[in-house]
Amino acid sequence: MRNVPYRKALVLGGTSGIGLGIARSLAARGVEVTVAGRDAERAEKTAADLPAPAGSPAASGIGLDLSEPEGVADSLGRYGERFDIAVLNGPGYRPGRVTGATADDFTRAYSSMFLSLRQVVESVVGGMRENQWGRLLYVSSSSVVAPIGELAVSSVVRAAMHSYLKLLANDLAGDGITVNSLVPGRIDTPRVRAVDAARAGDRGVAPDEVRASAEGAIPVGRYGTPADMGELAAFLCSDGAGYLTGSAYRCDGGMIAAL
Repeated sequence: MRNVPYRKALVLGGTSGIGLGIARSLAARGVEVTVAGRDAERAEKTAADLPAPAGSPAASGIGLDLSEPEGVADSLGRYGERFDIAVLNGPGYRPGRVTGATADDFTRAYSSMFLSLRQVVESVVGGMRENQWGRLLYVSSSSVVAPIGELAVSSVVRAAMHSYLKLLANDLAGDGITVNSLVPGRIDTPRVRAVDAARAGDRGVAPDEVRASAEGAIPVGRYGTPADMGELAAFLCSDGAGYLTGSAYRCDGGMIAAL
């Protein structure tokens, strides 16, 4: 393993929501974070605002567009970084039910939500293997446990991603690389607020009413925060989580009604 005083992490979708929560938690623990987002300027600004403990390198920001898998490798290659940690966090597909989904919907979602993330893995895993240490962490959805009707296309593609990651975990375990997933419940992010708004429109009610109903079904009685996700992610990316791989870890306040 490379003998360094700190780790380097690539956090996709790190400019807002869950990705930002994870970037903050990793940076607070002395990890050198590279925030990746579609808007390079926004990613750089986000990185400049991350905590930087004494003795830790400052975070950086880069532009990375997951809508085009062919460009992902080129984009990462330009930075010449070797990452110890990669947080695979990307946008879901637009809300919609399966009966209204087209072949193009599935093709586009598979491209951005699966193929682009796989390309990120291929771009970073070689360095992890050389170092005999690495952490791959996928930010998933509760839809992999119970498909969500209003997020039909995302539900299908995320299920495929979980199968890929489980197989990948088995293949990489001997190289000191762990592969795990985070399964969020209702986390207060722009994406969840958009889903609440879509549900409100379908039901003819106000978004606040949808949220209140959802919170009533969560045992802890509230939506989670990006910081809740960040704390769990930071542990799974640590040295102490080296025996945990090929698994999905829920951060849902008890919401998912299954063991």
